[in-house]
Amino acid sequence: MENLKIETFIGEEDINAFPDLVIESFHISNPLAVEKAQTILEENEGDYLCGFVSLIYNDVVIFGEEQITESLLDTWLDLIYIFNTHYDGSSHRIVFLDNHPYIETTIQEIDQSYEIHLDRNQCFLVPIEPFRNEVKRKFFEFMEFCQNEKLQFSEDSSYRVILETYKELIQNENCLF
Repeated sequence: MENLKIETFIGEEDINAFPDLVIESFHISNPLAVEKAQTILEENEGDYLCGFVSLIYNDVVIFGEEQITESLLDTWLDLIYIFNTHYDGSSHRIVFLDNHPYIETTIQEIDQSYEIHLDRNQCFLVPIEPFRNEVKRKFFEFMEFCQNEKLQFSEDSSYRVILETYKELIQNENCLF
């Protein structure tokens, strides 16, 4: 049985723990995630929301804490690009902003799977339909978190773009019924 799970965490690296990598993070269902998100947004003048998206397939961690990003909005925009009408299945970058080891992460359709190249040495295959379903479901969950908690993003952030994409996906979802 295949098991695919995606989760979103709000958090940032604890710079006081340097040189160790210590990340204080909270799942978006945790009430502490709201406070953490507000603090991060205040510190970044509303431009960036730090955290990570966890992707686990059959108990193998593909994305996790190591792929922390300075911009969850950008990472989610890249993940949901697979729903863009212009996406033709070719290689597309997934950005983990300011996370140098993972600047070459890509996703691409290969037969009945998405091939995720995390870096030069790590490649994973995940089945298309379960991945698409989970990405959409967890993207909606992330956007509802941002909206319900009334997170304040700046005009310069990616929030307006991601909100438009969210509205389009919701509208397309509603057209199916």
